[in-house]
Amino acid sequence: MFGYTHELSHEWERRTTVRDFHAGLVPIDAICDADFLLKAAAEHHGADSERPCPVCESTMRVVTWVHSERLGRRTNTARSEEEIDRLVAEVGPITVHFVEVCRHCGWNYLLKEVTAAPVV
Repeated sequence: MFGYTHELSHEWERRTTVRDFHAGLVPIDAICDADFLLKAAAEHHGADSERPCPVCESTMRVVTWVHSERLGRRTNTARSEEEIDRLVAEVGPITVHFVEVCRHCGWNYLLKEVTAAPVV
């Protein structure tokens, strides 16, 4: 079993970006730039977000990405909570990024970064 520690939230920056977009200060192609792999990860590994896309109001997905030098080729991949639990048990603490993705318009934003570590 793992727990999340050391959370770094990007919600304030997200709200600023959304506000600036709606004010016409940020072009749509600067914020709706999710590539094929990110959209595919959202489709196959993501969970529905509680909030709609701030650009097109479609249902978004939240994807969890894992990062650690100890993961080798598995670093920078989308993983479920069950998979994260197995990875943490195998290699120890890892960084997990929560990214919201709109599969319709391509909006994507890093919501938060946390450390997943074994529960002691």
